[in-house]
Amino acid sequence: MTAFKSLLQVVQKCDKYPYVLDPTSKDEIHHAVPFILGPFKIGNVLPSVLPALNEYNKKEEKTPFNITVDAIQFAAWVNTFELRTEVMKKLMDTWRQEEAFKVLGGWRNELYPVYGDSERSDNVAFVMERAATPLFGISTFGVHLNAYTKNEDGQILMWVARRSLTKQTWPGLLDNCVAGGISYSYSVRDTIIKECDEEASIPVEIASKAKSVSTITYFTYTSGGLQPESEYIYDLELPKDFSPTPCDGEVDCFYLWPLEKVKETILNNEWKGNCALVAIEFMMRHSFITPDEEPDYIDISYGLHRRLEFPTPRKGQQ
Repeated sequence: MTAFKSLLQVVQKCDKYPYVLDPTSKDEIHHAVPFILGPFKIGNVLPSVLPALNEYNKKEEKTPFNITVDAIQFAAWVNTFELRTEVMKKLMDTWRQEEAFKVLGGWRNELYPVYGDSERSDNVAFVMERAATPLFGISTFGVHLNAYTKNEDGQILMWVARRSLTKQTWPGLLDNCVAGGISYSYSVRDTIIKECDEEASIPVEIASKAKSVSTITYFTYTSGGLQPESEYIYDLELPKDFSPTPCDGEVDCFYLWPLEKVKETILNNEWKGNCALVAIEFMMRHSFITPDEEPDYIDISYGLHRRLEFPTPRKGQQ
């Protein structure tokens, strides 16, 4: 993998969806069709997905979507949480059975909330399979944990995970100690405590001390589709005599590194992209990266906190 020349390049490789769309570009990224629910844009569908969506829509006895060149919307009869959820489930089950899109090969049987129903207290419009969200450019939410300890001199040492070589996504790359998507009905805190146990064998009496410290937001994309994402960030100072250990097969091993080593491996392009952003944000908050020493400090900060145009969780509900 090609090394980065700067931390700003690291951020820009992840937050890479164009801020200004170019209608003259041949790249389909510039021609996504908005997925609209009421007054909200809740996603974007790339041109490469539209033929399959149009074909499916025409085959259904009761058409589930209204599709134009300017927007995709649910048909008028698809007007409740339950109906929207059922329509999306049937569509994605069909595409999975037909092997219409490679990204559905990573099916998780995990439901993500899609926000945009202001009549509900939690603002959840429907839920859908996690692996399918990039096909509709759905804004998703996760939680990442920076686990660290301090040596006798007060120097911060960060626990870094090596992703399992058998993971479906980004095998073998470096990662935050604990991270996971927030499934429907789980709170942010419940998720971090669950992931601490499942990924790193951190017991609840330690995990419950994790502190909510920040968020990062970015808009990336892969061959599987569009991925606008928001990550809740937690910090957890682990006891010096405690070491995280792999549990559920997601992680190969853990390293305890000084921040110099963390930064070096980030610049060497050894990290999963969004996880590198979480580590950079940690180093900024802990004054390892400072505005006097980092020439791109402000632009890095902008890239870590992109304003996304999609509805968000409400009243602390997920």
